[in-house]
Amino acid sequence: MKSVFVSAGEVSGDHYAASAARALKSKGFHGRIYGLCGEESRTGGIIEALWNNDILHLMGISEVFGAIGAIWNLLGELKRNILKTRPDAVVVADSPDFHLPLVRSLRRNGYAGKIFYIAPPSVWAWRKYRARTLAKYVDVCFPLFAFEHDALTARGCDSRWMGHPLVEEFINPDIKRGEVVKNITGSPVGDRAIAALLPGSRRSEIEPLYPVLSALYRLLDANGAAPVFSVAPGLSAAARKFLTGRLAASGERYYEGPGRRLMGAADVVVGASGTATAEALLLRRYMVVMYKVSFFSGVVGRLLLRGVKFALPNILAGEYFYPELLQKRATAENAMACASDWLNESARRREERTRAMDELAAKMGRPGAAAFWAEQILGEL
Repeated sequence: MKSVFVSAGEVSGDHYAASAARALKSKGFHGRIYGLCGEESRTGGIIEALWNNDILHLMGISEVFGAIGAIWNLLGELKRNILKTRPDAVVVADSPDFHLPLVRSLRRNGYAGKIFYIAPPSVWAWRKYRARTLAKYVDVCFPLFAFEHDALTARGCDSRWMGHPLVEEFINPDIKRGEVVKNITGSPVGDRAIAALLPGSRRSEIEPLYPVLSALYRLLDANGAAPVFSVAPGLSAAARKFLTGRLAASGERYYEGPGRRLMGAADVVVGASGTATAEALLLRRYMVVMYKVSFFSGVVGRLLLRGVKFALPNILAGEYFYPELLQKRATAENAMACASDWLNESARRREERTRAMDELAAKMGRPGAAAFWAEQILGEL
């Protein structure tokens, strides 16, 4: 019976891995699916979890340096397990700084099975040399966006794309404001405009961003809006403990549940750059995007990514469709100004922006990405 080893590094990668595993099983794959994953993949035994991916919930360069020893040991454990169990395929998702060394080491140590990469690293903006590693060691790449597919194909990679997996998940989100409001912890929201505050999915991004969002919370509250923090299910134990501790101490409102539900019930979204920006676009919600990391990570990032847009809608639009507040600009006052601009916008202007969101969302492709991945993997096996 065939087997598939899966390695998913972060919350978003774990979601993609879980989606692929579900699709494989729905298409008749009865073999073993096992490896490194997170909470979603572990739930219900979607993937047999041999390792927990909490250690890879890192963001900035300095944060990775601080955990380099543990990450190096984990890489070695995964490599030894794969070479010993010899799965028919290895599927990795996201986390390129972890997975590129893994696939390189596997090939150099004689692993001859198929290797698939879901959400491979961006090779169009910076560190374009990574495309050489993908072309040499990875059999098939499954990028999330058409512009990534074009860049990978142009650089000799076997890239296959039909859409982002979120497209299917957001066809009928069925989010009712009343149900969300009923489950908000803290003071009543009433009929005020809701501002969803998203501090991130990793402790390394929550810690620097929470104080800013907490200050923003007070500004929004004083100006008649109802700010609500998101405490998402996919948070690591350390991140959840840190965030809920701060929220309990401050008495700030929060919603425990999928962040997309709070976003769908909100009038404006403010928070960390990442998958949430794609979700906001698919929900047709205006988002103020913030990105704040340690000093060292910020310095290196500015040198490497000068002029590069972070938020997915901005990349698709080729302009700053959503405001991006990075590092020193990521202040409560700046975020308040951006959020207020949207909340006070005329109905006509909002309609125009929403139509523009429709056009950008169409660039995310067709529904059925996870099923497409499964079909391609099974075809290769």
